[in-house]
Order: sequence, then structure tokens, then C-alpha cells
Amino acid sequence: MGLTTAVDVVELPKSDDSAGVQFLFKKGKGGRSAYSDKDDKNDDGDKKKQKDDSIKEGGVQVMINKLSDGDLEVIASRCEIEEGTMIKEMSEQTIIDSLGQAMKAWKNEQQ
Repeated sequence: MGLTTAVDVVELPKSDDSAGVQFLFKKGKGGRSAYSDKDDKNDDGDKKKQKDDSIKEGGVQVMINKLSDGDLEVIASRCEIEEGTMIKEMSEQTIIDSLGQAMKAWKNEQQ
């Protein structure tokens, strides 16, 4: 199963011992716009017609570091988050699960 929210993939600057990417969630049919808040009303009691487009959708940053003993360390963390950003835990788990499967396959190829 893949992500239900579209993402932009941004490659992070590489060094001799690290590389990484950011999966930045796009605004659109998934994520924030797929939900409506029953308490989200304006002063007239009507539902707000427009969402706040200035709020970032958030993302997941994945870094791979080569340790001094030659082992690899993979760190996944949230990024592009600010107050009001909807946390997409299912999407985060999908990314982590896919990374785990890819790492197992890579490790099996190395043996």
C-alpha cells in the first residue's frame, strides 16, 4: 500500500557519510482538505469556505548516516511542521514500513 497523500520529494545535501530526502505532503485531495471540522465556523455560524493555505502540510525527513564502524543508521523524523499542521501518522507509518522492507531486501542482497 502506498501513500494516500501526494508528496514532493526533496533531496537533501549529501556528505561523505550521510544522505537524505524529505517527503513533503502536498495540499490537495488528501490530508488537510480531506477533513472538515464541525467546530470550524466563522462569526456568522457558517462553515468557513476557505482553509488557511499558509499552514504547511508537514512531511517526513529520512537521513541515512554511515557510522564510524561502517554500519548504516536510518533516521526518520517529522519536518516542515508548524502550529496547525495536521500530523499524518498513517503516511508516516507507510514510509517507515516501506523503508524497513527496502532495508531488509538490501541487506539480503549484501550477504
